[in-house]
Amino acid sequence: MKFSKLFQRCVDIGIDADVRGRKQIEKTLKKEEKRQAKLEGKEKEFADNERTWNPYSDCRIINGNGNEEIKRLVVGIDIETPEMLLIDRLRAKGEKIDGVLIHHPEGRALADLDKVMDLQVDVLASLGVPVNHSEAHLRPRQDRVWRSIHADNLFRTERAAELLGIPAFCCHTITDNLVWRFIEKTICKKEFDDLGEILNALLEIPEYKEYARKGNPPIIVNGSRNSRPGKITATEFTGGTNGPEDQLIAQSHAGVGTILSMHVTEKTLDEAKKHHVNMVQCSHMASDALGINLLLDILGKEEKQLSTVDISGFIRVKRK
Repeated sequence: MKFSKLFQRCVDIGIDADVRGRKQIEKTLKKEEKRQAKLEGKEKEFADNERTWNPYSDCRIINGNGNEEIKRLVVGIDIETPEMLLIDRLRAKGEKIDGVLIHHPEGRALADLDKVMDLQVDVLASLGVPVNHSEAHLRPRQDRVWRSIHADNLFRTERAAELLGIPAFCCHTITDNLVWRFIEKTICKKEFDDLGEILNALLEIPEYKEYARKGNPPIIVNGSRNSRPGKITATEFTGGTNGPEDQLIAQSHAGVGTILSMHVTEKTLDEAKKHHVNMVQCSHMASDALGINLLLDILGKEEKQLSTVDISGFIRVKRK
């Protein structure tokens, strides 16, 4: 498969798993296309044309012309300059590597991380949280994320890939959508008597089981194994990064009893304690690995020759 076609297929898979649905996403993309068509001067020069067909600003090709043939991918959760040097070393030793799939965004994909956070509004809307409340809560958090990232040295990994001639793309919210939908279906939609049963159910999932063996299991950060879960949701799985603490309060008012999360900030945990919301912190890396595996399962069915070299915390688990 050509590199650009592979990436475009990943975007399409991410849309299929998106809470917003394809029609809403296509409507938003069309609106952006019309907006950009009216731009002139500097605004037109710096417009990101990819936003007219790819709704995920934290997912993009960061190196490569798109015409490269991809049969063997290096796949990792965090890939920066050291990992690029590892890949170059593997190539030098004779390992056939055609490109790299990076989960956490780098380069321009990282620069635009705040723009994908709007997805959180729709995730919360599916629970009954009014969109006007979520948007008002989210905007200050998006601004803080943008200011923080703006000061970072964003393009080190991208430049390393360029110098070493390694095609690479970032695939963040795409795989987060997949793991969010998987957890919603396999955990949140089922009945559990207590949080202990939720932990046991998570540990039946191979990625969480493997990370637990390595000392990084899902943990209860608010509540106890005997706590009754009430309404369960996985609102901290997709949407770029953690939302504001106000979102937890809104979920409490919407009747949520237990939140499954990849990672919990201390401020959010404080609010969870105040509002009596149980929180289970699923292993972040295991959750990321699960999302990537779900993507690779789909790609592998379509491209039988596609194989992977797994690095940087990623563990390949194949499902039927």
